Amino acid sequence: MTALFDAAELLMARVRLAPRLQIEELAGAVRELSGREPSELFADPEGLRGLVHADDLERYDDAVAGVEPSTTIFRWRPPQAPVRWVEQTIVPWLDEHARRVGFLCLVRALRGAPASEIKRDESYFQTLLQTINDGILVNDPDGAIEFVNARLAAMLATSPEAMIGRRIFDYMDDESAAAARSNLRRRREGSEDQFDFRFRREDGADFWAIVSAKPLFGPRGEHRGSLVAITDITARRRVEADLRRARDELEARVAERTEQLTLEVQERRRAETLALEASRTKSVFLANMSHELRTPLNAIIGYTELLAEEREVEDELHRDLGRIHGAATHLLELINNILDLSKIEAAKMEITRERCVIGPLLDDLQSTLLPAAVKNGNHIMVLCSDPQRTIVVDRTKLKQILLNLLGNAVKFTRRGWIELRVGFEREDDVEFLVAIVSDTGPGIPAHKIGSLFSAFQQADGSIARKFGGTGLGLAICRELCHLLGGEIQVVSEMGEGTTFTVRLPLLPA
Repeated sequence: MTALFDAAELLMARVRLAPRLQIEELAGAVRELSGREPSELFADPEGLRGLVHADDLERYDDAVAGVEPSTTIFRWRPPQAPVRWVEQTIVPWLDEHARRVGFLCLVRALRGAPASEIKRDESYFQTLLQTINDGILVNDPDGAIEFVNARLAAMLATSPEAMIGRRIFDYMDDESAAAARSNLRRRREGSEDQFDFRFRREDGADFWAIVSAKPLFGPRGEHRGSLVAITDITARRRVEADLRRARDELEARVAERTEQLTLEVQERRRAETLALEASRTKSVFLANMSHELRTPLNAIIGYTELLAEEREVEDELHRDLGRIHGAATHLLELINNILDLSKIEAAKMEITRERCVIGPLLDDLQSTLLPAAVKNGNHIMVLCSDPQRTIVVDRTKLKQILLNLLGNAVKFTRRGWIELRVGFEREDDVEFLVAIVSDTGPGIPAHKIGSLFSAFQQADGSIARKFGGTGLGLAICRELCHLLGGEIQVVSEMGEGTTFTVRLPLLPA
């Protein structure tokens, strides 16, 4: 009997339900059908129910709970094996009092799915093909349509029956039809494709679609045709066309604006070039006029000094000569400043480094400024950490920088103090001369500090009216410091005074 059960792929089980679940007997092809050892099922009575597919459990439980014998087809899913179809006959097991205490179960393996299940699956897939949102068709190797779903027929404004036997090329424009015929040949070679095609409906309207085509083969590998899925992308193509049009318009506007900006930049550069050339020409002209402008003024100053020294000159004439001398001296100072700045701008200012002792240079500065300081009631003090120090520097430029700074301090300070403090510092193997000029004058407003070193700028418009000057002194100081490789800084507070700091690198003596 056991050999018969094995040969027929049958499994018999007697299962007790009360007072507890228990498999009392197993026979037949237990391992072949269940994929488990009989000892495992005896130890785990729930294992028999666990073989039933989850989708069939409800029908299985109804059959086990029934009071009449029943035969039902289920799917079994043995461990580590494919799902298989089985036929189960379940007979209630009654005791001597006709009470139900369990059931007898006979399981027979089926070869493939039963006809009823195949029919049910076919109905399911037909429903799926007809309700899917994409168009589906199957064509033979020559492109004749064998099957088409309702969705594709609706896309083409026709019916599935009207499309059977025709070719998909009949629903395309000439360009897309030619490409589709070429792709049909590729399908015979086993190639899969995805491409965009333009279809033409029966009413003459066009629409775009993505076409995905796969070859179909028979059981012996023969080419049976193609399975084609068609997705309408007309809305997407319309959006893409709108985006391309908007992009093209934007690129055209950007190109137009870029061309305008290029022309504007070229015009601006041309204007800047002309302005720089004019400024350079002006600077070169003024620099070249040094001799012609200074010589007559020096002659006027010299002749007024000679006349003033004559004892016979009357007092009134002496005063007139003094006025001429003062005006000429002031004019010479202004011209010197303008010419110096023009030389710097024209890159004609030369640097001449020489050895000099710092002490005598500072004494000379103090002697030059002392009369003006006394006239304004100021005290002037010059301090140096090493007055006997010999340095290598452009003596004339250094003296001009300090003279400008001290001259401003003396001019703007009344009954106060002016101090020049000179020292030496070393930084990264480079020695610097540090000169600090401080005064107790009116100070400079904070918002004017930024333009203090600009040419023709003064901290206050009333200064030019009260003290005179062109506002070139500090601009020249800054340019000279830069020419000498140094820098100049300023710190000021209204009502407290101003401090200028000059740092110039020195060459070894």
